[in-house]
Amino acid sequence: MIIPHDIPPIQPPEFHLDIGPPKWKEVENTVRRARAASAPGPNGIPYKLYKNAPDVLRFLWRLMRIVWQKQGQWMRWEGVERRKISWRDLWEMEASKISFIIRATYDILPSPKNLHQWFGEDPSCALCPTPATLKHIMTGCKTSLTQGRYTWQHNQVLKSLASALENKRRVTNALPLRATNPLKETTFVREGQKRPKHPSTKPETGHLCMARDWKMLDDVSQQLIFPAEIASTNLRPDMVFWSPSLKTAYIIELTVPWENSIKEAYERKKLRYAELAAEAKQRGWNTKVYPVEVGCRGFVASSTIRLLKELGIHGQALRQTIRSVSEAAERSSQWLWLKRKDPCWAPRTSR
Repeated sequence: MIIPHDIPPIQPPEFHLDIGPPKWKEVENTVRRARAASAPGPNGIPYKLYKNAPDVLRFLWRLMRIVWQKQGQWMRWEGVERRKISWRDLWEMEASKISFIIRATYDILPSPKNLHQWFGEDPSCALCPTPATLKHIMTGCKTSLTQGRYTWQHNQVLKSLASALENKRRVTNALPLRATNPLKETTFVREGQKRPKHPSTKPETGHLCMARDWKMLDDVSQQLIFPAEIASTNLRPDMVFWSPSLKTAYIIELTVPWENSIKEAYERKKLRYAELAAEAKQRGWNTKVYPVEVGCRGFVASSTIRLLKELGIHGQALRQTIRSVSEAAERSSQWLWLKRKDPCWAPRTSR
């Protein structure tokens, strides 16, 4: 952008704007300078209480620092789609589910680390000696990883995503093959009748429309063995979607990470399957690696939306799939939260 010559250059600020939480000395000095009879603030608590109960004042200051640090964390998430919850959704939800979703989103659940900040309790994880933040409980506990808790959480989301893709595959394969260069049809209208505004059927969209021999394997029902016709490898992606006639393949790898780590998870999985895609390309296959992410708190990544749209899932089907994978992540994470202190792991049965 070219700045006109008559506009003076913008100088750097003379004073640094401190946007950090207030320090204890600042709070203490403010209360000491205020008159005891001063009008209370928006919370309705008079200054007299703050002056005569310093322990209460310090406790409130600690809570304020915690809220100050927690607020706005979700604004720093990269590659995450906006979440929409309607009033109807809230009305149909159980109170415990609503509470979990809201408090997990803002990271104000009573995790050991939060309880340590609030009340000085032991911050250690009940399953390992690491300080237990909510992120640790949901994605980072080594004991939970060894016990298979995160694998179970991952597979709950994968089942939901695989179900949507398998349904799309079956519907697509059942359709008549679309011509590569279809002739434009002439629509005849009787005299006195109006020409229809919209076609009776919507045209098929997505990359699947050019073939009717799509196949799919997933790593949920049984251990996935990568198709030998595409490439030879010991890697086990979560799903493989391919068409022998088109020689086109999709390598799909799902991650259920902490929302702040979605971008990192995408890059890591993209790199992991780069060599496999290159080998398949040498064999004449047009291979695409699709890392997809659904945050452990139910926020769906943009990468997941891109995959669904590329495969021709749009409109209501897209919204239903997004909601399904989001709820699968929520339910499994809520179960992990409820079992955070239980040394014996028992997966929750599907309802």
